[in-house]
Amino acid sequence: MQFKVFVINLDKSTERMAFMHQQLEQLNIEYERVPAVYGKDLSETEVQAVFNESDNLAKYDKVLNVGEIGCYLSHINCWNMMVEQELDFALILEDDSVLNEELLSLINSISELCSSWDYIKLCHGRKQKAVIDTMKLTEQFSLSTCLKLPSSTRGQFVSISGAKKLLATATPITRPIDIDIQFWYEKALTCFVVRPYPVLEANFESEICNLGNRHTVQKHPFKRIWQKICFEKNVRLNKDKIPKLSSFL
Repeated sequence: MQFKVFVINLDKSTERMAFMHQQLEQLNIEYERVPAVYGKDLSETEVQAVFNESDNLAKYDKVLNVGEIGCYLSHINCWNMMVEQELDFALILEDDSVLNEELLSLINSISELCSSWDYIKLCHGRKQKAVIDTMKLTEQFSLSTCLKLPSSTRGQFVSISGAKKLLATATPITRPIDIDIQFWYEKALTCFVVRPYPVLEANFESEICNLGNRHTVQKHPFKRIWQKICFEKNVRLNKDKIPKLSSFL
């Protein structure tokens, strides 16, 4: 199968890249560095081409900062590279990742899955999500289905079908990418989660928050409540679209 590991990294974040290189070298995993899009360097024209505030606030309760837009564009670049290079799947990592020492065996197991998939989450956000069903992948890892995907895009497998679906719904950018992926049913994504999580958070300062802290931006609390209600309703209405793990056995 045609496969690559992509590491998203800002040109100025040399310490982070050295950290990732050391881990991947020790694990004997080849990778390609993908220069991250630095939101602060985007021109107004470039931002307007992929983002407008009305679309943003129709789906999210805060106006995105340029760091969040740049982060989303960085992942879009990876998906485009997958399509251009005709990869079967890729492991996409952000450069603040602590990698499990058994990551290579997990890559090999994913390449042997006998059914189609789009997106496999390898990390978690602030809250771990409940599992619906689980199947053993390796001695250490299991593949699970979830009604609600974990947030964070620190680490994920993306198939070529998943890349194409993500590109089809990527712009205009309306939510931070880690939130947007949770709306898997809008993108018709077949999604899974690996447990225990093989990609964890490293202790680096957030570049996105440096360009505008998510927690201090103006909020729209009533909009947030309504959007939360709609999300809870829609994930349940789409529960029947969650794949059956029995098809992977």
